[in-house]
Amino acid sequence: MDQITQDMRDLIWWLNRYTEAYSKGHPLITDEKWDEIYFRLQKMEQETGIVYPDSPTQSITYSIVDKLNTVKHNHPMLSLNKTKDIETIKSFVGGHEWCMMFKMDGLTCSLTYEDGVLVGAETRGNGIEGEDILHNVRVMSSIPQNIPEKGTVIIDGEVICKLADFEEFSKDYKNPRNFAAGSIRLLDSKESASRYLTFVAWDLIKGCDDIDFFFRRLEKLDDWGFETVPRIGDAETVEDAIEIFSKYMSTEAERIYPIDGFVFRFQSQKYYNSLGATAHHFNGAMAYKFYDEEYETELLDIEWSMGRTGVLTPVAIFEPIEIDGSEVSRASLHNYSVMQDILGTYPEKNQKIWVIKANQIIPQISRAVENECLHDHVLSNCPPLVCPICGESLDIQKSDTGVLNVVCNNKQCEGQLLYKLDHFCGKKGLDIKGLSEKTLEKLIDWGWINGPGDIFRLDAHRAEWLAKEGFGAASVGKILGAIGDTASGVELDAFISALGIPLVGRTIAKEIVKYYDTWEDFRNAVGGDWTEFEGFGPEISRSINNFDYTEADEVAGLVLFKQHEEQPKEAAAAIEGKTFCITGKVVQYKNRDELKTEIESLGGKVVSSISSKVNYLITNDPNSGTEKNRKAQGLNIPIITEEEYIAMKGE
Repeated sequence: MDQITQDMRDLIWWLNRYTEAYSKGHPLITDEKWDEIYFRLQKMEQETGIVYPDSPTQSITYSIVDKLNTVKHNHPMLSLNKTKDIETIKSFVGGHEWCMMFKMDGLTCSLTYEDGVLVGAETRGNGIEGEDILHNVRVMSSIPQNIPEKGTVIIDGEVICKLADFEEFSKDYKNPRNFAAGSIRLLDSKESASRYLTFVAWDLIKGCDDIDFFFRRLEKLDDWGFETVPRIGDAETVEDAIEIFSKYMSTEAERIYPIDGFVFRFQSQKYYNSLGATAHHFNGAMAYKFYDEEYETELLDIEWSMGRTGVLTPVAIFEPIEIDGSEVSRASLHNYSVMQDILGTYPEKNQKIWVIKANQIIPQISRAVENECLHDHVLSNCPPLVCPICGESLDIQKSDTGVLNVVCNNKQCEGQLLYKLDHFCGKKGLDIKGLSEKTLEKLIDWGWINGPGDIFRLDAHRAEWLAKEGFGAASVGKILGAIGDTASGVELDAFISALGIPLVGRTIAKEIVKYYDTWEDFRNAVGGDWTEFEGFGPEISRSINNFDYTEADEVAGLVLFKQHEEQPKEAAAAIEGKTFCITGKVVQYKNRDELKTEIESLGGKVVSSISSKVNYLITNDPNSGTEKNRKAQGLNIPIITEEEYIAMKGE
């Protein structure tokens, strides 16, 4: 905000205070002095073209609407890609000019001006449609009703309640974000105006298209009288920018805005636009989240979900809450020990709990109030006495690491079998198309499947299957064809992962097949010391050695394993044992993951950061001033392009 708009805001504040005192019979200045200030303000409004809704020159009209109408956005209002990893941010910004700004924690909304007049205001909603809040925005003092710009102007920003303003309402409301989101959506604009809301602009979506530099675009909003997001554009490194803002936030007296992270985006609007977007977020910006926000709700029940090994997982069911635009009503409690640690020995109905979305993805319960042990409220199924699937009795068993689990020991339990088979056939296993959980459940009910090996014998039931309701020749043929295709060429790492060995997923399985080419080689290695492998601790080693392979050996005899083509010896020799770091965009490969996979298949290793252990930095911009390039140069690490890497491996 420049000096003239700041002066206008000061004049508006004083005139409104003088008017309030006059109406109460306690005039503070003469009528002549009031008129002098009024006409001075009026002249400034005429000169700048900026008019605030709370200006005494305007006759504020409050309105009440019957409901908030749904409106379709004139541009996609997508979310942000998020991370809590600084290395990911550093990789994202690469060698391009970037800036960092506060990630405001309020309600995102968009303003539309036509030939300088405010004509539209809407919430983000689902990104395609939102709610019309123009009646409330018209009376917000931080939003100009007129701006000195012709044509269509679209401005995105955040409706927030500043921390100092929220103090007045903190006894009745949980946090500034929910307060702001609810207040801007009130039907009565007078009530909304009394909530001290502020609009902070953080993007000029349309208008001033001749200005490419992002900071210059925000400065244009400053000139028009908007409050714009605090930002940094001249920090040398990502860490420097974060440190500057973190120091600002650490002083409680200086904390003004409710924020939940920082946003990194590119300064060039053309480059930003060229990166496009996914269905979820724009590719030209990324949020760095430094904590997971908690949301308060009440526990309703505990459900117990069967796993493929017979372990029952407690799942908390609670009053629905909205987190990051989606409704959440359940979260895993992982095991009996975790459930007791969080909820106490006797979880209760209506017990207050707090939920987070860990890494903005997975709902988790972070904490709960202490148990009051009220007899009428205690949930009786914690733990359950019998298996919810087969009705057999349950045991509470302690693992090697001291974790308590509720376990069904009935090996014939259909629930245990279903989840075991679903894992075996699913994406984390052999990925057999068509064998969904619902289809597997029916196959078990019909008595055709009692273990993974029976999947490869299903062709014997083709005629019976075709007679079943809901299955035709085409669907049955597709499923059996997918089973046949899978059986004729199984990847060894997928097979090992499909078995459900505790702690052994696809990543660990891929590491195993680097050293053992066949099922027989792997089986012969079982019983040895797996801790010699990178990333394998004693728990994984015990899990591999203690697993019952009787059924697995039978299934291995029913399938053919793929024989992998050997990579050229020259390529393997050049890459094997070397450590690479990849930065920036790749052009010879689909993405960096594809290049990483190839390097690892040749015996190399890929890391995310530069250290003295790195042998090569691969980048298509070796002369850029990025941090990785500078560190590599400082450590005398060779910097090579994709073409040089390809030449190195002999192609």
